[in-house]
Amino acid sequence: MKVSTKKLISSTHPSLNLWHPTIDSFTWNTLIRAAHLQTHPPTSPTHTPLSLFLRMRFHGVHLDYYTFPFLLQSIHSPPHLQLGRALHSQVLFFGFSSDPFVQTSLISMYTGCGDLGSARKVFDEMPQPDLPSWNSIINANVKAGLLSVARQLFVKMPSRNVVSWSSMLDGYVRWGKCEGALDLFGKMQEENKVVPNEYTMSILVAACEQLGSLEHGKWAHACVYKLGMEINVVLGTSLIEMYAKCGSINRARLVFENLGRKKDLMAWSAMISGLAMHGHWEDCLRLFSNMVESGVRPDGIAFLGVLSACVHGGLVSQGKAMFERMSKEFDISPSVQHYGCMIDLYGRAGLIDEALNLLNTMPMEPDVLIWGALLSGARVCGDVETCEIALNKIIEQDPTNSAAYVLLSSVYAKMGRWKDARHIRNLMETKSVKKVPGRSSIEINVNIQ
Repeated sequence: MKVSTKKLISSTHPSLNLWHPTIDSFTWNTLIRAAHLQTHPPTSPTHTPLSLFLRMRFHGVHLDYYTFPFLLQSIHSPPHLQLGRALHSQVLFFGFSSDPFVQTSLISMYTGCGDLGSARKVFDEMPQPDLPSWNSIINANVKAGLLSVARQLFVKMPSRNVVSWSSMLDGYVRWGKCEGALDLFGKMQEENKVVPNEYTMSILVAACEQLGSLEHGKWAHACVYKLGMEINVVLGTSLIEMYAKCGSINRARLVFENLGRKKDLMAWSAMISGLAMHGHWEDCLRLFSNMVESGVRPDGIAFLGVLSACVHGGLVSQGKAMFERMSKEFDISPSVQHYGCMIDLYGRAGLIDEALNLLNTMPMEPDVLIWGALLSGARVCGDVETCEIALNKIIEQDPTNSAAYVLLSSVYAKMGRWKDARHIRNLMETKSVKKVPGRSSIEINVNIQ
C-alpha cells in the first residue's frame, strides 16, 4: 500500500517524494489546488482534484478549512451540479458549513453550476456575510441577468471594494445596459472611497464601445491617465477595440503602438480587426504578416479580421490563400464565420458558382449568416434564382425574419411571378410577421440621443 501511494503522489507532483500514507492536510490541499490550476495537458498520468480528495479521505488525513474551497473551485459548470451538491453534504458532515471561506466557495460553485437558488440559500443562511460573500452573490445574480436584484444587494452592502463595483459595472455592460454602467461609474467617482483598477476601467471602456460613443470613450481614456494607471495589455486591447468601433482608427493605432512589447495575440487581433472594419485592407494584411514574423501565432479571430479585410478590398486570391493557410499552416479549423467571409468574398466578386461550391463543402450546416452572404452576392449579380434559394433557406431557419419575406416577394415580382409574390405577402400576414422598425442613435454634446 505504501508503494502504490508513493507512486500516486509522485505522478501527481513529480518533485515530491512522499512515503507515508497519512501526509498532512497542507500537502494534500496543495496537490488538490495544483490539479485544479493545471492548464497544460499532462505529460504523464495525472489525477483530478476529486480523485485526490478521495485518496486523502482514504488515508485518513484530517480535512481543514482550505480543503473544500480548493476542491470546490474545480466544480464550475452545470454538468457538475450533482457532484457539487454531494460535496456540499460533505461540508455539512465535517462541520465546515459556518466558515465564511467555505460558504463563499459554495456560492461560487452553485453560481458556476447555474443553481442561483442554492447560491442564494447559502448566502441567506450566513448570519454575517463577509465582503467576498456579498461580492459572490452579486456576481451570481449578474450572471443570471437579474440586475435589479444585484443592484438591491449592492445597495445593502455594508461596505464595497473594487470587486463589488466592477461586478456591478460588468453586469450592466454584459446585459446591454451601458448607460447604467456610466451612471454607476459616476457614483463610484462621487463616493471617492474606492479606486478603480485596470479591470474596472476595461469594463467602462467596453460600455463606451457598445454605445459607440467616442466622446465617452475619450473621457474614459482620460480617467485612466488621471488615475496614473499603467495601460496593460487587457486595458490596451479594450481601448483599441473601443476606438476602432467608435470610428477613431488613428487613436486605436496609437494605443496599439504604445503597448510595445506587451502586445499579445488579443491586442494584435483587435488591431487587425479594427483595420479591416475601417477598410484599411493593405495595413491589415501587413500587420498580420508582422504578427506572424514576430512569433505570435494567429488564432481564428485574427484570421477573421484578415478575411474581412480581403472582403472589403475585393482580394479574392489573397482571401483564398489566407483561408487555406488556416488549416494547412496553423492547423485552425475554419468556423462558420470564416466560411461566411469567403462566401461573401466570392459573392461580391460575382463568383456565385465558387460560393455555392464552398457552401456545399462546409462541414457544418449553413446558418442564416451564410445564406445572407450568398444572398448579398447574388443580388449584386442579379442572380434571382440563387436569391430565391438563399431567401427560402433564411425563412426556413428564421421564420420571423421580416426582411427575408420582403426581399423574396421583391425577387418574385422581378421574375414576373406575381402569384408567388402575393403568396409571400399573405404568408407574412398569416404568421404575423411584421417589419421591425429601424432604430439609430446619435451623440450630441456627450449625450446619446
